[in-house]
Amino acid sequence: MKTLTFSLFSYFLLATTLLFTACKKDKDTKANPDEIPYPECSDDVTIDDAIILRFEYTNFEGQEPTVTINPDKTDSRVKYDSTHYTPYQEGNKMVIRIPNIKLSDRDHNYIAKCVTIEEFDATRPANDRWFEQTEFKNQREFAETKIATMLCLDVSSSLGEDREKVKQYAIDFAEQIFNNTTSESYVGLVLFADQVITYPFTNNLDDIETAINSFPYPDLDAQTFTRLSDGILAGLQALEEADLDVADKVLVAFTDGNDNGSNNPTVNLQQIQNASFPRYMIGLKGKGLEYNSNYLKSLASNETFFVEAQNAIELQDRFNDINELIANIYTIIYNRSTQTFTPGVDEPVKLRAIFFAKPYKIQ
Repeated sequence: MKTLTFSLFSYFLLATTLLFTACKKDKDTKANPDEIPYPECSDDVTIDDAIILRFEYTNFEGQEPTVTINPDKTDSRVKYDSTHYTPYQEGNKMVIRIPNIKLSDRDHNYIAKCVTIEEFDATRPANDRWFEQTEFKNQREFAETKIATMLCLDVSSSLGEDREKVKQYAIDFAEQIFNNTTSESYVGLVLFADQVITYPFTNNLDDIETAINSFPYPDLDAQTFTRLSDGILAGLQALEEADLDVADKVLVAFTDGNDNGSNNPTVNLQQIQNASFPRYMIGLKGKGLEYNSNYLKSLASNETFFVEAQNAIELQDRFNDINELIANIYTIIYNRSTQTFTPGVDEPVKLRAIFFAKPYKIQ
């Protein structure tokens, strides 16, 4: 889950996609399409890659400060948990924070390369109403969001010799989480076959390798059963109980079969579907004879969170796909001064956060 944290002093710019999708909702941007600034990041994005979030900030005298996302002027590809957030004072600054932002449509997820935050001033020239305040720009920060990922792995004997590949894919997956997000992100493990063992969250890759290598794996020639839903429930419980300073918690589960070892599987499925944490499923076809795509889809939060591989070689790509999905969850943090305004006299401060992002599609 990669998150963009933006200590951007006075603005959040994500409100008119500049693809003329959000532009048609934003009269100011529509009238001045060239107002979208050129991206400050790599050469592979242009202003046509802009995805915009629009929001307003108030800090009226005698009232609680507020941040309100404007859905009508925000690109439809911007997904967020709520339209209202409460800034908080930290020293001599007011911290505006919008967590868990995802960029996606029906066909793609989008990977943000950089973000620009701007403020609107109607008194400025028509072609320069959106601008970055120098003081705020100097305090801008581009970082990645903290995330806790619970990885639930089927390591039953039905995997055969592919089990060693799955173990290595899991280690690689954890390493990517740490590399793509932040050293303050965490990975936990649940390994299951005919028994289920939960390993604590860690931000140390050596701990992941030790846990994976220490599991009491059943003999490949033995007939073992798969406690799939028990393993996922153990992972969800660990997420619930984890006291970690993270912006988001997600679960990723892998199996090559079906649930043929958990007691009360129907009740377990209902509990899993009622869980609040995002759930991603990875399936390996062609191994377990009881493999059931529909059942695995029902364990994921939605169909786009389910991927499957035809063989163990392709499986590594599917792990990478899920890593891209969860790594690209963004948090914007914008630091403004503690300046107050007069209710009924001053208007809310208009801000926009512009994500310059490229599409990523799971094949």
